[in-house]
Amino acid sequence: MRILILDDHEAIQQFIKQKVTEIIPNATIICCTTTECATKVIYGFPHINFAICDIEIKSGANLAIPELCYNNDIPYMIYSSHVNMVLVSQLKELKVNCYVSKTSSIDFLKKGLEILFSKQNYYCPLVLSTMNSQEEFKETEKLFLSLGQKSVLKVMAQGYNREEVSRLLKLKKSTINNHIARARTVNDCENFDELIRRYKFWDMDS
Repeated sequence: MRILILDDHEAIQQFIKQKVTEIIPNATIICCTTTECATKVIYGFPHINFAICDIEIKSGANLAIPELCYNNDIPYMIYSSHVNMVLVSQLKELKVNCYVSKTSSIDFLKKGLEILFSKQNYYCPLVLSTMNSQEEFKETEKLFLSLGQKSVLKVMAQGYNREEVSRLLKLKKSTINNHIARARTVNDCENFDELIRRYKFWDMDS
């Protein structure tokens, strides 16, 4: 049995690997730190049987591997500190088998792995409570941004103010303001903080 583990923290990789081998001692485990590596493993031969992956690789949430697992009928588990209504909704559409928060106890991870390997479904209590929440989740939706807006937000997300961004990108301050205002309007952001928060979550490396 071949199992893919995708996480950009090697200590977490080894921790998951240990828990997997406790359940399936003879499993062949392939560890990856990037989505590019994981993609090659998924398309490689022999095929993998299961995948366990984080969705925040480097920075920004990334659903590329869940999408590949879904398209290739590979049972998979998300093991991530990121849990919110938008992600839960999108991962349910991608038929995620198991979703366990990294903030949960080890027992929930072990249970998730056992259920994954039986090709059943499991959500840890934190994920379940998020699924059942009635709270508005607009603030974690992915942003729709033009290339100009992305270039401005990429610099501002590093802590630069508008004057500094204007100088660094060689743009007029009015252009900077227009990009920000347009991005807020299109994405229904109540304020700049919400815009930056959503950008950092989804688009930091794009």
